[in-house]
Amino acid sequence: MVHKKSQYPRRKASGFSVVELMIVLAVGGILSAIAIPQMIASRRLTRSTAVTREIMTQLRLARQLAMSRRGAYTFVYDYTAKDLKVIGPIPTGVIALADPTYPNNLGSSTLAVSSLSQQGLYGDDIKYGIPTAADLPVGAPTIPTGALADGVSITPLVSNKLCITFQPDGSVIDTTANPTSKAMFFFNNKAPLDTSSAISVLGASGRIKVWRYNPNANIYAE
Repeated sequence: MVHKKSQYPRRKASGFSVVELMIVLAVGGILSAIAIPQMIASRRLTRSTAVTREIMTQLRLARQLAMSRRGAYTFVYDYTAKDLKVIGPIPTGVIALADPTYPNNLGSSTLAVSSLSQQGLYGDDIKYGIPTAADLPVGAPTIPTGALADGVSITPLVSNKLCITFQPDGSVIDTTANPTSKAMFFFNNKAPLDTSSAISVLGASGRIKVWRYNPNANIYAE
């Protein structure tokens, strides 16, 4: 049997030439070089925001427990362990604050633990404090190290920890029974200008405020 040739001619297979392929790869490389740093910066900002939000949440929990249960409850930030704890109840007033076992006073227990690694914290990315010239890019403005707009300055860590105890009325006092305000400052050391933030606690009322550093105005804004 004789096979007839198809009346439709076969089309030649088309494809990219080497030059076209090189152009596509070059364009893809340029787009990746632009997009990837932006994605990384966005991720760092998201992680840092999540950490600040979690700290604020645990502070509010400690204050809420103190006011609802009519006791004293302590928020503990542990820089070494990279975690947060809410401990209580402890006796109200100044005696418990001066106790050598504080904040783990007799009869208290850990009611909540939050690991900051769950908020996207990697290693030592998140630093406690205010970025110095050594942390900032060349030519960046010097970030102010003074008090926030509410008058509260950074509270130094003691043995790499910061304890804030809320009394039954929501206030925070020192060992002389006077209201004492606290402020915690943080930044991601990979992007300090975009991630610097602070949380202040007003001693008289226990009000908790979150602040973000604004590079354009060179201030921490509520």
